Amino acid sequence: MSTGVMEQKTTGYELAITRVFDAPRELVWRAWTEPEMAVQWSGPRGFKATEFEAPTAVGGRWMLTMEGCRPGSDVPVHLKQGGTVLEFDPPRLLKYTFAWEPRSSVGLGESPYKENVVTVRLEEAGSKTVMHFTQGPFATEGERDGHLGGWNSAFDCFAEFMAREVPPRVTAPGEVPTELHLKRFFAAPREMVFDAWTEPEMVAQWWGPRNFTTTVDRWEARGGGEIYATMHGYDNSHPMSGKFVEVYPPYRMHFTTAALDKDGEKMFENWNSVFFEEVDGGTMVTLDVHVMSQTEVAPQYLKGMSQGWSLSLDKLEELLVTVPQRAN
Repeated sequence: MSTGVMEQKTTGYELAITRVFDAPRELVWRAWTEPEMAVQWSGPRGFKATEFEAPTAVGGRWMLTMEGCRPGSDVPVHLKQGGTVLEFDPPRLLKYTFAWEPRSSVGLGESPYKENVVTVRLEEAGSKTVMHFTQGPFATEGERDGHLGGWNSAFDCFAEFMAREVPPRVTAPGEVPTELHLKRFFAAPREMVFDAWTEPEMVAQWWGPRNFTTTVDRWEARGGGEIYATMHGYDNSHPMSGKFVEVYPPYRMHFTTAALDKDGEKMFENWNSVFFEEVDGGTMVTLDVHVMSQTEVAPQYLKGMSQGWSLSLDKLEELLVTVPQRAN
């Protein structure tokens, strides 16, 4: 399960993320604190960690450098972040200060908070590990949401790294997925594929499994934009609300979606990250979905999450074949 709670406090904004990794706690701790493991996942999609100085004790320094492109562009950037370890209790608790060096490298201006505090708490849950992550304070909602998107994307990379490190296991009967990671290649230009995710009239033509139709009432593809759509099946309808957190055409987006019951209450809420990359004359789409919260009725819907998304992407592929390419 993954949560992305976005809170405003009198002393600034704070983000909180909870993720469940299919790996033992000791391995998750090592991936956070051992340099040769940390560089395999640190940074959001599209970035590569180049150096990591590990936190080893209270009062010690940590540092991470990574390379990628500035959001919404092909401009290369070299980023550095670092801080001081405040608490160090293997394999349970890691707490440290966090600052970009300098803030301007990620487009941030002056702030009353030159640094903030990251707390990572790890709990055992059978063969899995529950990670509770918080960071704050942030001076603005936009700065917090930018970090929320970046960390969620980094934790998607973390989940993939754990999958490579841990031997595959048989899924237990009745086990309900709380994460989904898919890659799909589309033989269409990146701008066209991105438009299919952001233009309401195009979204309505592919969103939802086969034999479903979708009515899109609001699909405001910008930071803070609202989402409201309804999937129509044979004899029932499935309304959905949500919000766009970040949109960087035509590179990536982060948005939330929530399935609503007949009273308009959330049955479960997902965080969705979509990354668009030009590959071999077409577009590789990486989709990461995480369950942020759920009620007791959610499992009956979540068990079909993987198949539902696969069928929707099949429809998207069929749609893109029919869309004429636009002139530059």
